[in-house]
Amino acid sequence: MYHFDRPIIILSAPRSGSTLLFEVLSKNNALMTIGGESHALIEKIPSLNIAYRGFSSNALNQQDIDINLRQHLLQRFSDEMLDSEGQRANSMAGTIFRFLEKTPKNSLRVDFLNVLFPDALFIYLVRDPKENISSIMQAWQSNKFVTYPNLPGWNKRNWSLLLPEKWQTLNGETLESIAAFQWQEANNAIINSLKKINSARWCMVSYEQLVNQTEKTIERLCHFSGIEFTEELAQICSQALPHSRYTISAPKADKWLANYSEIKKVWPSIETTICKINQCLGKHGLPVFDSEWHYHEMGESATGIVKESGALNDKKDTNYKNVTRNSLCPCGSGKRFKQCHGALR
Repeated sequence: MYHFDRPIIILSAPRSGSTLLFEVLSKNNALMTIGGESHALIEKIPSLNIAYRGFSSNALNQQDIDINLRQHLLQRFSDEMLDSEGQRANSMAGTIFRFLEKTPKNSLRVDFLNVLFPDALFIYLVRDPKENISSIMQAWQSNKFVTYPNLPGWNKRNWSLLLPEKWQTLNGETLESIAAFQWQEANNAIINSLKKINSARWCMVSYEQLVNQTEKTIERLCHFSGIEFTEELAQICSQALPHSRYTISAPKADKWLANYSEIKKVWPSIETTICKINQCLGKHGLPVFDSEWHYHEMGESATGIVKESGALNDKKDTNYKNVTRNSLCPCGSGKRFKQCHGALR
């Protein structure tokens, strides 16, 4: 069995861009992977299988692992190790490996993983809540991410993506409520668990940084992880990143506006979690997300629910500070500030 030295575990809500981050980092020849996500490897163990656990949730904690199970899991991971070229690792037993791991289900398993890999390093990836929840909705609508067909107790039959605790309360709820619940439960679980771990063992990154400042972001993550930022990795980062293997449709600016009215309805219920995420981002010196809902002309027009008087009232009630007149308006309208909210000052 191989020795795992400071495994690097990506934590995120579903549809946050973790596959893209994983695919980029896995090109570093210092890292090994199992070639994909670990949920099947873990859940094939009967006591960790969701059916055995009565379909309660994907959550696992420190009480779910003992010494014998830990050794068994380490052996299973060891047997599946692949190098950066996707080739089976061919090393002597006892060889030290740096291991990269990701699956959104890990958001509900941080305490469990911390026992399995006591020296693990965690990368907490977050994405703009509007975009993230919209992408979760799109995943459900595509039927490409069904994790539990005919889930017992679920009146919509098929369940997609991760299964948080208290999922049964979502019976009869709208798709946007389900997506917001999954996003919120994943992020809350990650934050609650990371609070118990030495801050030197985890860092944060946003999807927006990953795609807009790729080289700087990946170099920072390599430094945090104690691995070299190689020339090959630098070359990958110098170009536009390819779509990840789980991309549903090509990314484009403001794609979330297709679900504008639906996300607007659930926004008040997630503001507390956004504030928690922002506190973590602020402590790491990273830009925070806007926790206030802002009128968006394109979104309102697309849903056919806005009147001119309503739009004007929304603009009057919004207070943007320290925005230069020629910069784009923070509301997302695509107009310059002086032609949008700034025109009312």
